[in-house]
Amino acid sequence: MQIIPPARVIRFEQLEPADLFLYVEGGEKFYALKTTKPSNDGRSEMVLLGPTFFREVAESFLLAWQPATVVSFGKAYSIVLSADPASWSPTGPSRKPVCLAIAGESTYICANGGSSPQHYFPCFVDVKTGAVIEKQLPDSAAFTNTWEIAVLGADHPPLRILKYPLESMTASQEQGR
Repeated sequence: MQIIPPARVIRFEQLEPADLFLYVEGGEKFYALKTTKPSNDGRSEMVLLGPTFFREVAESFLLAWQPATVVSFGKAYSIVLSADPASWSPTGPSRKPVCLAIAGESTYICANGGSSPQHYFPCFVDVKTGAVIEKQLPDSAAFTNTWEIAVLGADHPPLRILKYPLESMTASQEQGR
């Protein structure tokens, strides 16, 4: 038997930096990536990707380590960018709700690294390493809020699990109306 997409259930602290996972604790459900450990307290954080956010915050932000069980997809995912020129901007980051930055050949998740939504502190999470950058990006950047994540597998086509802008209703929901 094959499970599509490949997944495993583990504890958050067992994830590797930049692993994609689904958080399913305490009634909260969202996708996120694990970040690298900051130098100050030694505990990793997670950068939230949505489609809903912790305690109904409306944007991507860094959430402190949580002792949680998660559904891990590891690093078997791709980020698919928009080819529409109208989807890109040379200025950013945008706070609606998850913005990506491309700087040089690297991709970053733009996030609020502040202590709350009211205390906005822009930061960037490298999707390849999980490293958090709390200053300007190292290269010139372009920003977009139009992108998707697809989970990869050797024996199946890419499976889209998250797309921005969010679609209000799936096709199967619309057919049932």
